[in-house]
Amino acid sequence: MPQPQTFCLKPEDIFGLLQEINLEENLEDALKILTSRGLDFFNSTMAGIWLFQEEKFHSFTISARTEQQERFLRQSFLPSDFRNFVSTGIVGEAFLEPKVTLHEIDERGNEHHPGETGNHDCFAAWSEALREFRIRRILCVPLVHFGQLFGLLILFSPDPFSFDKDSVYWLEQLRPLISSNVYEQQLRLAALEREQALSLLLRGTEILVKAVSEDQLLAEAGEMAMEILYLEAGFFHMEIDGEWKLRSPFGRLKQFDTIWQEWMNQDKQRNFPLGYSPSPTPTSRILEEQNQKDIPYPVKKIFIHPIITYRGIVGELWLMDSGVRDLEQTREILSAFVRMLSMSLETIRQRLELKHLATTDCLTGILNRQGFEQRIIGEMANTLRRGSAFQFLLLDLDGFKKLNDTQGHPVGDLALIHVAQNLQKSVRLGDIVARTGGDEFAVVLTDLRSGPNALKIIERLKNNLELEKYGLGISIGVAEFPTESQDYETLYKVSDRRLYVGKQNGKGQIVLA
Repeated sequence: MPQPQTFCLKPEDIFGLLQEINLEENLEDALKILTSRGLDFFNSTMAGIWLFQEEKFHSFTISARTEQQERFLRQSFLPSDFRNFVSTGIVGEAFLEPKVTLHEIDERGNEHHPGETGNHDCFAAWSEALREFRIRRILCVPLVHFGQLFGLLILFSPDPFSFDKDSVYWLEQLRPLISSNVYEQQLRLAALEREQALSLLLRGTEILVKAVSEDQLLAEAGEMAMEILYLEAGFFHMEIDGEWKLRSPFGRLKQFDTIWQEWMNQDKQRNFPLGYSPSPTPTSRILEEQNQKDIPYPVKKIFIHPIITYRGIVGELWLMDSGVRDLEQTREILSAFVRMLSMSLETIRQRLELKHLATTDCLTGILNRQGFEQRIIGEMANTLRRGSAFQFLLLDLDGFKKLNDTQGHPVGDLALIHVAQNLQKSVRLGDIVARTGGDEFAVVLTDLRSGPNALKIIERLKNNLELEKYGLGISIGVAEFPTESQDYETLYKVSDRRLYVGKQNGKGQIVLA
């Protein structure tokens, strides 16, 4: 392994270094100069700057004498043993002892502190690598701004006598400049990301407002979340008919939605045995190793943001963090995004409710005349496309006026509800049932041609109504589409005329062609 040349540090070297750093507009390029020059200035074989995020030190810029050393240092964060360094120097968010620390490494790669007390091993997990690279001394320079630790400059040297007083002195002089530059650059980057996210959020508002269905809205929102928050994956956890289900996965979760649904079902059984209860405030979950073993996509943290409308919590947005992004910095943007999503979702649901109210009979809950006309026109087109036919039935209750006059309208309403419920039970899934007037009902029996079989089906439907308990009967007029008419108005007139004939001929009759 090549040994570093002995370098005698001079003031003009430091001044030249400062000039080079100041000429660079990009922070990473500027600090790359610092770490690469540090190899010669401080007789080191490896040097790097790590930024402190989410209670871990993540590598920012690395320089080394060999490719093997550089690859080693570019792991995601410093060893977990380094938490001792943090725990002894930080109370809350304040860094109490902003001192440069020297760590001595013996020939076996083990760290020791001769003649000192209170020190902790920070690089025990790296002992094998330190022995391989013949590292004998490690100098840690904390980067501190206004009493807060946000990074580290670390130098590794194979020389057991490196990092003398002069070296430490110059590093102490450089430290405030490095710290302020790094801190200001972090603020600039955060402001730039925030500006870009807000710009995307404003442009995305128009997209979400134009969504015409809930599925389209969630699909658009998922794509927006990835773009605005720089996410890789996520999904919506929505309440549907009293059950909470995974919907509209986006990013890398699209191909794993069934696996995630199974994972969530198991998680709910374990943590919510009495039923899922969403949190009214944004939360985050750290996934322990045992909870990650069945997940195909690496996830270290899950951010869960409730989707709240005037009805309460109607869903959640789950965001997957693999440790690449710091989503804590985008909490405000995320909240604004979810508020906009909630308003768009509520708009769509209210629009659907209004449409439902406009096409549904408020007493019986089945289609009204307007809703029926919309459905039958669509069914006509489908029937012609299939080359099939359907039976159109108009039903009118016999004796309904007498029931209302003798027993009152509440009993008459119960009779209408009874008829509607039994009609729905007597037809197939694709058939259509509606209340088209006071005591008039309409039924479409799809894919059914006139003949003995059709008559048997209609008679069975009539018998299933069980009107005897109300002392009522029913008359039915039947027309066939498209044999007898190819438009709704004429088809209705044909059935209505036959219904009238049945009424005139003694009621309780089924009148066909």
